[in-house]
Amino acid sequence: MGDIVLLDEQTINKIAAGEVVDRPASIVKELVENSIDAKATSITVEIRKGGINYIKIIDNGTGFKSDDIELAFERHATSKIRKEEDLQRITSMGFRGEALASVAAIAKITLTTKNENEDIGTKVRVENGEVVSKTEVPFTTGTTIEIFDVFYNVPARFKFLKKDYTEAGYIEDVVTRIALSYPQISFRYINNGKTILQTSGTGNLHDTIYDIFGKEIYNAVLPIDYETNDMKVFGMIGKPSISRSTRTHQYLFINNRYIKDKTVSAAIDRACEEKFAISKHPFIVCNIYMNPSQLDVNVHPAKLEVKFADESKIFDVVYHAVRSAIENDNKNTSPFTIAREELKVQEKSVEEHEDKIQQISKDLINNGVIPDKEEKKYNFESATQKLYKQPKIEPVDINGLIDSLNEKVGNINTEKAEVKSEENDSSNQDFEQAKFDVETYEETQIDKIDNVYKYIGNIFDTYIIIQMKDKIYLVDQHAAHERYLFEQIKEAYYAKDRQTQMLLIPLLIGLSTKEMNIVRENIDMFENAGFILEEFGDNTYKVSGVPNVGYNIDHKSMFKDMITELSTTEKTERQEKEHRFLATLACKAAVKGGMKLDVEEQKRLVDNMIGLDNPFTCPHGRPTAIPMTRYEIERKFMRK
Repeated sequence: MGDIVLLDEQTINKIAAGEVVDRPASIVKELVENSIDAKATSITVEIRKGGINYIKIIDNGTGFKSDDIELAFERHATSKIRKEEDLQRITSMGFRGEALASVAAIAKITLTTKNENEDIGTKVRVENGEVVSKTEVPFTTGTTIEIFDVFYNVPARFKFLKKDYTEAGYIEDVVTRIALSYPQISFRYINNGKTILQTSGTGNLHDTIYDIFGKEIYNAVLPIDYETNDMKVFGMIGKPSISRSTRTHQYLFINNRYIKDKTVSAAIDRACEEKFAISKHPFIVCNIYMNPSQLDVNVHPAKLEVKFADESKIFDVVYHAVRSAIENDNKNTSPFTIAREELKVQEKSVEEHEDKIQQISKDLINNGVIPDKEEKKYNFESATQKLYKQPKIEPVDINGLIDSLNEKVGNINTEKAEVKSEENDSSNQDFEQAKFDVETYEETQIDKIDNVYKYIGNIFDTYIIIQMKDKIYLVDQHAAHERYLFEQIKEAYYAKDRQTQMLLIPLLIGLSTKEMNIVRENIDMFENAGFILEEFGDNTYKVSGVPNVGYNIDHKSMFKDMITELSTTEKTERQEKEHRFLATLACKAAVKGGMKLDVEEQKRLVDNMIGLDNPFTCPHGRPTAIPMTRYEIERKFMRK
């Protein structure tokens, strides 16, 4: 007789249940997803003792039809799909028909339900996967499922459960994820009689974030709303101030289904680089809506992993969605970009009137008001250049000047048509005034230019204070200078334009064997950054040239710190390694907190930051400036 036998149905069910249900949180996930598929708008999850002794799910969905209840507890019994082709267009949360059968195999169940099209409810009790009783009961439309004694008949699995509070935490995570993916549904989570989580179900994701995480995160998130022809990315991303060292607060969804995916995570990381501190991850709720035929959700027992037909497309869409959300906020909140936009408005104002003035000047010349020999080209180049250095708050109104000069030209033409002699007298009188108006235009502009920001001072020899309209900003001189240097260093690095300062006396730096290998493996990075190196005996490098990026730098310390940084990024991608390498170089070369700068140096630093495309954070992710509004200040003085 052979050794292979067919397992009995009960054993098969318990084995299958192990794939779907590994702890109470799995039960909650499967049953809540069933409630969602039943079109529930209100779902309550109640547990006791970590869900090990008791779980209760209440929903107001469509409910089970009485004829379907017993079949629902059979394996692979489902109302979601009918044939193989349906797997290519799954839109429901459940579809395998395994949830109820798996739970029934390892726990005791009481299910009470009423279908929306029936007049009476039905109550069933299930043990060991078998329906042991079924009765009609009065009930409202919807379903209530009670789970008792999880793994009571699978002691091997029961002993691996964690403590009650740990299992309860897993359940809270499940409810949180589902609530974030369905803000239109009101969720309530009760643990040992205490309401832990409750959402309003308004359909507004921002409201749901407030309900779950509170005011701090609610006030520090930005909307993500990006759409292409066949995909949409919607959600919220947190500002750097609420970033974390782990991905704990990253909630990724595909068509409202919670997933873990390396492609999506990598796209988020790439979009956030240089905006967030190194090794920090943003708070994010990211829901990707796409054609279900372009992904496979049936590749993982818990449905946590999916396969995409085109991963590169997913990466690009998520990257641009997150990047756009961050950059749109930066444009609205950074003092440097606000100043830059103001300068563009003012420059445009100058350019719009330049042609008008030039034409008037030509008209005056043609009419003999300004002799040809005294013609002057008024291109206002110096005014535009000075505009960037000394910007004004309000664009200069020169419409009066334009009208005045046009009137002068009109008067001249009229006078010429009437009386030539009077025209000459009038022309001579207008000549001096018109010439004065045009020739002093630049000077008039410059005299009227005010700064778009007002320099206030410096505190602690670390923070530069500037005022813009009704806000003051504290600018971290180290973070700002680090960002400015980083942009310069990066541009030179990738252009292979070495900025090297030769040392009068070369440095001899002793290294460990590991450090020597790191330098050898990354020698091109050091050289492109401006170092001139050569091996000099055992475990020693001679440094003859260093990057020309600052002064009063301890080059030996900087060199070793850059080696240390490379040692922590051995397994990272080349681009990230270079970013962190150059960021370390900029950090070491930048002015430090506590270093005294004169007023002109401080103003020059702010002006330099206004000229950057990305002035918002230092390359390690710390903010370069933080705002304080007049309203906030007045509140502290109890004026508001």
